[in-house]
Amino acid sequence: MRNRLGRKKRIWLLLALCAIAVVSYVPVTRLITTVRLITVVRRVASGNSRSNPAVHEEKIVRRMGDSEQEAIIYRPSLSSPDSAVVCIAGVSELGCYHPSLVALSRDLAGAGFLVLTPDIKMLREFRIYPPPFDEISFWLHEVRKVEGGRKLRRVGLAGISFSGTLALVAAAQPRNRDSVAYVLGIGCFDDLIRCSHFWFDAGPVTVGPGYYPNRFYAKWVIMLAAVDLLPAADDRQFLQLVLCNLLLQKGGLSPPDTLSEEGRRWYRLALMREDQGDPQLAEQIETHVAAILCPELSTKQPAGEIRCPVFLAHGAYDDLIPPEESRKLREKIVQAKSYLLVSPFITHTHASEKPLSLWTKIGAAFDLLRFFYHLSGAL
Repeated sequence: MRNRLGRKKRIWLLLALCAIAVVSYVPVTRLITTVRLITVVRRVASGNSRSNPAVHEEKIVRRMGDSEQEAIIYRPSLSSPDSAVVCIAGVSELGCYHPSLVALSRDLAGAGFLVLTPDIKMLREFRIYPPPFDEISFWLHEVRKVEGGRKLRRVGLAGISFSGTLALVAAAQPRNRDSVAYVLGIGCFDDLIRCSHFWFDAGPVTVGPGYYPNRFYAKWVIMLAAVDLLPAADDRQFLQLVLCNLLLQKGGLSPPDTLSEEGRRWYRLALMREDQGDPQLAEQIETHVAAILCPELSTKQPAGEIRCPVFLAHGAYDDLIPPEESRKLREKIVQAKSYLLVSPFITHTHASEKPLSLWTKIGAAFDLLRFFYHLSGAL
């Protein structure tokens, strides 16, 4: 009898030790992942995008209906990852080839993740309509079929800037809802028209002659989306060229004598100083964009229906999309866990140059650590 009781005690003691070990193991592994993520961010911030022999990079082509879709895969060379992230670039001519995104993808793969970055060509051409939800959904499901993706247990969806909101809306769609483990949005918007007021309205001068503030980048994208409002084909063709040149930092073009008065008004709006504006024309453009784009990009219903954890990161000094957008977006997420990081270390596109006090830096570093700790639990 004593031997039997002793054996039972040893079994219960062993089970208790196993339980303690499991409980202890989870925070430790999350802490390790957190440190890895912070290390990745530091490397990307340093501009290091060198190739890594421990990471396999491959451009892949897949057929979606009648079209061919391209993407870049980054995966560990010596292991089979069980976690992946589909990361969508913002509205930029470089798209998935942007050095910062390449550096981020390489370092994440080096840390043990599979990363897929779709080459969404319409975003590389500064076109935002119609939203590329079909392409995002396609790659979200295709990632498990690529080499190294057979053993994936979790797939997250991440988006940068405009694409951060796309990622959240796509993750809430019924066709994707059960396939997304988490959403990460960096510099998202909540209300496109509210942002548009910031982009078009006159404000204080912040840059010297011959330069344009960062918010004009978004203004030009919005104008490009609404250029069909111009009735004359020659006007539309010229303004499209002007706006694309500005977005590519090639400078403006002199208007031809054949440009109509309405075309000249658009031209002036595109190039005028930031302390000037044309409220009537801006309202026409915003109304048009709201009619064609905003119904598909309304965040109220998707944010209310999304089930997976949502992580929103925003620069406290974002000069393109105000950080208040991420705060308002998070308020709409009522059925899922959500985490928000507003960091003074960054703007929208680069590290902040604003001087920070020691206590501000310490607080920001703590917020960064806490955010990545929560994110590591979803990866």
